[in-house]
Order: sequence, then structure tokens, then C-alpha cells
Amino acid sequence: MKSKIIGQGYNLDENTSAAKELIELFNSDKYDKFTCLVAFASYGGITALTPHILRAKENDVKIKIILGVDQKCTSKEALEEVLSWGVDSYIYYTLNTNIFHPKVYLFENSDYYTLIVGSSNLTEGGLVRNVECSLLVQDMQGTSVHSAFYAYWKGILDSTEKNLYPITQEMIDQLYEEKIIPSDSERAMASTEKRTGVSSESKKSSIFKSSSVQKNPEGFEPKRLKRKIKTKKIAVLDDATKSTEVIEAPMEIGEEVLIAEIGGGPRWKQVNFPIAIFEDFFGAERGNNDYWISIMNIGQDGSLGDVEKRQAVSVKSRNYRFEIHCEETKGEYPGDDVRPIVIFVKLDSNEFLYHVLLAKHDAYEKVKEYLYRETKNKARELKRAIVHVEAIHALYPELVI
Repeated sequence: MKSKIIGQGYNLDENTSAAKELIELFNSDKYDKFTCLVAFASYGGITALTPHILRAKENDVKIKIILGVDQKCTSKEALEEVLSWGVDSYIYYTLNTNIFHPKVYLFENSDYYTLIVGSSNLTEGGLVRNVECSLLVQDMQGTSVHSAFYAYWKGILDSTEKNLYPITQEMIDQLYEEKIIPSDSERAMASTEKRTGVSSESKKSSIFKSSSVQKNPEGFEPKRLKRKIKTKKIAVLDDATKSTEVIEAPMEIGEEVLIAEIGGGPRWKQVNFPIAIFEDFFGAERGNNDYWISIMNIGQDGSLGDVEKRQAVSVKSRNYRFEIHCEETKGEYPGDDVRPIVIFVKLDSNEFLYHVLLAKHDAYEKVKEYLYRETKNKARELKRAIVHVEAIHALYPELVI
């Protein structure tokens, strides 16, 4: 028997994750059967595995998926993506208070099996970003672990379990209508609130620190749900007359939004960030000034500006910054009592929308109050928070994203 620990999200230099192991096993072409029993699934986590599942299916791998739907942690869109795979798929659900909570991935052929058991759900966090731990076991078919697994889970594995339901569109719609499962945006918003909704005392504490996050392995590419961005396009008809046409442009927006105060000084258009945000949110790297991002400004009237190519600037003084240019940054710095606030909306790993709020804007106080509530650094320090896009939708519906 061979075994190893799959650590994730802690010792980042090891570059290990559940996602990396799963992708390697799918790509090995050594197995003709895949079974998983997993508590929770998100659209991002499921879609990142879609190409590997479909490739395995094309190679006649027998696939069986069993998912839990408890605690509103599996989304409607995740189940619909699984349904689109066209494989043997089920949900396990009971009205009892105990929940379905395993995280098991089993690859088999006629000679041997590989079993991964641990804490990794079928979510982006569970497969890559979170601090997780799993055990991988590989042995011959029919040995004690393999036999015990099949004996214990017999009813689920042979589909005779009464609380097992095939995943169909009708079943998904019923689960959603009965509020057993949320939409993916509702799920992510609830997850954000759980993560940040700690006591007010801990919010104000400065003893806790941030840490870097595991990056996605090669071949793990979560999809984003498309959202409509309303933008205003102003056409000049003549010197005296202007007309405004409202258009809708579909763009894929990520879940993460950065809200950040902008510090003062004569070069306040150069917005500074902590290294964790510089690397994890913007995808830059300390000391690498060859990295560029593309940004577009959302004006106060909702219009989208031109694409701006901005260089990541990282200097020895631990200054990490990107430059922005828009109507709001043309004047002098307003002052530390009314620091400008910039909102960055992630489109892709190196593509972003941004919007600048000044104290004179209607939404400024509301966004500032939220930002201060979400941060826990010292009073005079610049406030920055990464939140879910749905938090911005609820907080600032006038921002057309």
C-alpha cells in the first residue's frame, strides 16, 4: 500500500492541493471508474473540473457523483453543471438534522485503486485556496480499506439508499424553490458573511494578520457566471446637443471585489497596496515589474472608460502599487479625513474595472462605513477589504455592475 498526505493552503512552497492531485489522476488515463461522495459544491469548483470529467467520460470512464445539499452550501448552478455532464449523479438529502458531510474521491481500475479522503469539498476554496488536509491511499483491489469502503457505503454506491435522489432539472428547481439550495451568488455571499461576520471586538483587533493564498494549479480554471454591466455611452450629435444611450454589455465578473482607501500625497494616483492584496488579488509578484494589468474606469454616470494598461510597481521600500487615471483623480488630494475610495471589480486574473468615490458622491459615506466595519487595522491606517460582489450589489446598487 502507498499513502501520502496532501497538504493545501499552508506551506505554499510545496504547491500541493486536492485539485492538483485530482487533475493528475484524471490525466493519468490509468482508471476506468471514478466515484465521489462530497458534502458541498460551488459553480467555480465544479466548472474547474468539467473538462477533466468530460475527457474521462469520452474515454469511457464510469463516473458516479454523490453530492450533499445541506446548510445551503451547494449551489443551484453547481448542480446544473453536474447535470450537464451527463453522468450518473445524485444528491443525498434527509430531513434529519444530521448532514451529509464526506469528502471522498475514488479512482479505480481492474487491478488497483486510489482513494483520497480528507476535508476538501468541490469548491474553489476546498480544492485549492483553503487550508485543508487529505490522505491519499493507493492499493490493490479487494484489500481491507477498499473492501471496508464498499461495505460501509453499500446503499449509496449501489443507489438503493432511500435518501438518494437522481439530479434532474426538476429536482434542482424544487430544491431551489424550497430554499434548500441557494444560487451561486447567494451561496458565496453567505460564505463571505460567515467568514467576516465575527464579533465587533475581533473586528477592531489588530493582532490578527493576513496570509498568502494558494494559487490555482495548471488545468484548474473555474468559470464565472456572466453578469450584465449597464454602461452609458454618450454620443455627441453636434456642438450644442448631446444624447445618452444606455446599453448593456455582458461581462464575466469574478466574485471578488476590492474596496480600498487611497492614501495622500502629490502622487495619489499611484495607489499603494499591502503585499497580500498586490499578489493575491491583482496577481502581481514582489520584485517583478514586468507584470501588467488592464483596467477600465466606471464613471459616475456609468460609462466605461478606455482600457488602461498599468504596470505593477514593486520597490525595495515595500511599496506595491498601480496607477489609475480618471476624472476623480485629476484634482488635489482631498485630505486624510475624506480619503477617496476606489472599488476594483475583478473580471479576470489581470483584468479589472475600477470606480472612484469622493466625499461629495452620494454613496461615499455608506461605502466608507461598510469598509470601516469590515476592516480591523489601526485607526489611522488605510482601510482595505476584499468582499463578494453581491455585497457591493446590496451596498451600492447604483454602481452598474
